[in-house]
Amino acid sequence: MSFQKTYEIIRKTIPRDARIDSLEVAEQVEEYRQFWKPEKTNVLLLAESHVYTDDQDYALEGDGSILHKVIPDYPLRFVRFVCCLGYGENALLKKVRTDRKNTGTPQYWKILSSCVAENERNLGFSNVLKTQTPSLLLRLRNKVDVLKKMKARGIWLLDASIVGLYGSGKKNLANGEKTIEISWQNYIADIVLESRPRHIIVVGKGVDRILDSKLRAAGVPFTVISQPQARGPSQWQLGNFRQYYRICAKYS
Repeated sequence: MSFQKTYEIIRKTIPRDARIDSLEVAEQVEEYRQFWKPEKTNVLLLAESHVYTDDQDYALEGDGSILHKVIPDYPLRFVRFVCCLGYGENALLKKVRTDRKNTGTPQYWKILSSCVAENERNLGFSNVLKTQTPSLLLRLRNKVDVLKKMKARGIWLLDASIVGLYGSGKKNLANGEKTIEISWQNYIADIVLESRPRHIIVVGKGVDRILDSKLRAAGVPFTVISQPQARGPSQWQLGNFRQYYRICAKYS
């Protein structure tokens, strides 16, 4: 089934008063995702969803005079998805909202960096974090380098839901399981099967709880790693990031 048809089913299924991304936002997130899809997928990172992006967000735009120095012809439209380089980078946006923060998801940049690190003793976090690489242009180059390395090695980030499940209120989260099931049945499962990854890393026990039996039926080996923002001591978190490194080093 097409992406648009899947979106329409979700829109008709969840309560009318539950906020949901517009179709244009969902399609823009998909465009970013497809931009980095490798020719051959070795490791599939299966996360839960991007963050809900409202119409005010979607009206924002990245500064092409900065971004296109790093990666020409990259989309400029703002969405709350890690591969949108303006997410978490106000200095890259032409206009900034004052009523909603743009913190981004640095924990996901840690995951992506871990996947392509040269060794598990240095996972490259300092290259993609503001606190340790304050230069916007250098940080953007480092982030793009991570994404390019992922694509070259066949590591791809895919979400279980085609619409954002966070940042829009409790009612959207309450419908998260149903949204993921609809997304999987009508769109995501086909993408996974067509990609034929050597291994899947399921990001978060919530995704695993919903899709465990379906992933087993697909016959692709998978490993479940807790969400990076899950509570736990720093050494436990570091151990999880090292697990990303080890799996990606083995299969890609």
